[in-house]
Amino acid sequence: MFEQLKDILNEYFGGDLPDFELETALSDLGASSMDLFELVCLIEERFDVSIPDSMLQEFVTVEDVTAYLEKAG
Repeated sequence: MFEQLKDILNEYFGGDLPDFELETALSDLGASSMDLFELVCLIEERFDVSIPDSMLQEFVTVEDVTAYLEKAG
């Protein structure tokens, strides 16, 4: 799941991301609140899941997103 999410993040940010781990904060990747909203839309499409808007506040690290997707999947 992490590798798939990593691919999506690299694609979204144009492949200019430094190497990152699960513990990396999304803000450290340069994700603004608008980026996070757009990323969630992309993730929903790719993983065929629905993520409630209320979860946006819960997604602080890459691990938070990965854990949610693993539970939803």
